[in-house]
Amino acid sequence: MDIRQISKLLIKISGMVVIVFAITGIPGYITSYIIQSANAPVNLVTWVLVPLILPLIIGSVMWFFPGAINNKIIGHDSELSLNNKTLNELERIAVTVLGLILMFYALSDITFHIVYVVAQNHEASAKLNTFMVGAENWALIFATVVEIMFALYLLIKTNGLLLLLSKLRS
Repeated sequence: MDIRQISKLLIKISGMVVIVFAITGIPGYITSYIIQSANAPVNLVTWVLVPLILPLIIGSVMWFFPGAINNKIIGHDSELSLNNKTLNELERIAVTVLGLILMFYALSDITFHIVYVVAQNHEASAKLNTFMVGAENWALIFATVVEIMFALYLLIKTNGLLLLLSKLRS
């Protein structure tokens, strides 16, 4: 393995990070759209689609075309001796860390949303006899659950949980 292959791997992982953080921003984009004006299609484009699509495009280009980006950055003369097993292990570790980061963000978000809904209902409990959750809060909770499922996919699909547990045991 040489520097070019390592660079391509880092570009791919960076693209994945950009995509994941764009996805984690979806609840914020939708919330700003709802708050600003849910009826105007222009607001949907400016507050939801553009902030979401641009990072997804950039991240996708980094993920699917790391060689083209790499050719602009790295020369052809650098070498580093690593084998493919090391490359696969580095990629799995990076995806595991990415899954953990996403899981931590999602768990803190879901905690916030649940506490917010409970506190909001506690304040209104003197007036109402039912537990109510607004549409915006349901949307935020649902989006956070999707983030948790995506983080679990990253952790389980890449054997990240097994890798993490084996590292913690040793």
